[in-house]
Amino acid sequence: MGRNRLTDGRLTSVTGAKGYTSTDFSSADVSTNPMWVEIDLGADTDLDAAHLFPRTDTPAEGGGTAGFPVDFTLQTRTDGGTTYTTARTVTGEPNPNGAAQTYTLTSANVHYLRLTATKLGKSAADEATRYRLQLAEIRVVWQRPRAEPRTA
Repeated sequence: MGRNRLTDGRLTSVTGAKGYTSTDFSSADVSTNPMWVEIDLGADTDLDAAHLFPRTDTPAEGGGTAGFPVDFTLQTRTDGGTTYTTARTVTGEPNPNGAAQTYTLTSANVHYLRLTATKLGKSAADEATRYRLQLAEIRVVWQRPRAEPRTA
């Protein structure tokens, strides 16, 4: 449901609050109409990685994690920028079985982080005929500032 759930601080999902849940698709293959979601980091900053926390309140149809993307890109854009830079491409991501996944990024200066999925994961056991992008949270890892040399 709302994009605000991607950054609300809840690393797991609970019954009735699935975290972020996209509209539903009839197939896991959404490559002709990719599903994307974007978060605004508030200001340009340097990033090292993104953590994706899966939906955890119900299993997937047949077991594992529901709604975790299989094929996706993580893209970045600066404030005022008009184009996205692909910071990481993931294909054939195995089902995470409820565990958060960390993806290092190649992009440095970032204001917006976009996840674009072209293949969705397993449908949830409570809605077996619907495929969705579902995440409890997206967290980013900022680069640590370099220590300035001390002068006496």
